[in-house]
Amino acid sequence: MSIKLTKGYETEEILRNYFLGLGFYVVRGIKFKYKNFDVTDIDLLIFSKESPLIRTRINVDIKNKKTPQAIERFFWAQGVSKILGLDDCLIVTSENRADVLDFGLKHHIRVLDGSFLTRLYKSNKSQSVRITEETLFSNLDIASNNKIGGDWKGKIEKGKSRLIDNISFDSCNAYLKDLKYFFECSLGLSTELQASISLWRAIYITTSHFLISLDYVLREYQTCEHEKRKAVLDLGFKFGNSGKDFTEKVGSIISALAESVIPNSNLKNSLECEFKKLSDSIKSEILAEYFSRPNVNNSLFEMAKQFESFAYQDNIPSPSTLPASSQSVIALLCDFYDLERKKIIF
Repeated sequence: MSIKLTKGYETEEILRNYFLGLGFYVVRGIKFKYKNFDVTDIDLLIFSKESPLIRTRINVDIKNKKTPQAIERFFWAQGVSKILGLDDCLIVTSENRADVLDFGLKHHIRVLDGSFLTRLYKSNKSQSVRITEETLFSNLDIASNNKIGGDWKGKIEKGKSRLIDNISFDSCNAYLKDLKYFFECSLGLSTELQASISLWRAIYITTSHFLISLDYVLREYQTCEHEKRKAVLDLGFKFGNSGKDFTEKVGSIISALAESVIPNSNLKNSLECEFKKLSDSIKSEILAEYFSRPNVNNSLFEMAKQFESFAYQDNIPSPSTLPASSQSVIALLCDFYDLERKKIIF
């Protein structure tokens, strides 16, 4: 089901297509919440890869209105970027006054004005055979029976919000948890059902978020030797951002507390044993081995863009028709979750 867009949302989609065409990784409509309060939205978040060591996140603030109040948007966009720890901001406005461009130049903020928007609307660069964000979310809600059936839309929205948070192994592991849920949902669906199509859109976009986050994390380890990078990945996927030492310390404290409540019960040793079993059951070495390979590590940014493209294609590709590199990622995740590949890759 296709959703008719308002003028503002249509402009956001056109700009997303434009920036995608320039080679950026782009996410539209990210909600920022603080303690369950909706604070604001990021119209577009752009990731760029300048070099193996440098990634930039740019907040794109878009206002296509008769009275866009462009100067005011400078303060808002710059403030949001600073608070969220983003690297830069860009203002897109329907305003055409020269003063707006001058103000942007003076304060080192890039501006795309009304003249640019007019040209973009007429350009082929704004056109793409993709579904919109609104259509994606509408179909996800229908397929999952809104929140009753698992709230697929909500999981994707939370996934997008992680991209403006402190991207780390914790966020990567949260995506892996969401992907496991989506993979398990796919086992019970016929491949021809509309719900299955929407589910695979959710899988592709979550995989894309996982890959762009992992690429962002690993930029700091590009100069490390292969074995060092592999060890970092293994610990990160297994223990998250806190690391092994902190996690084991917390486990020891919990075990000691349990022993103090029920002394002489051997509960402490039992809990520590179960904790180790749980830790060992996480097949982090599978992911670490694959993503530490130089050829894979260096292509994460492009792979993230590919999966984003799959998710929004009008005619979504099935897993078996994806390029070999993309199928490898799906197969890897199947192995990580102990799922039969042939049941997933149809």
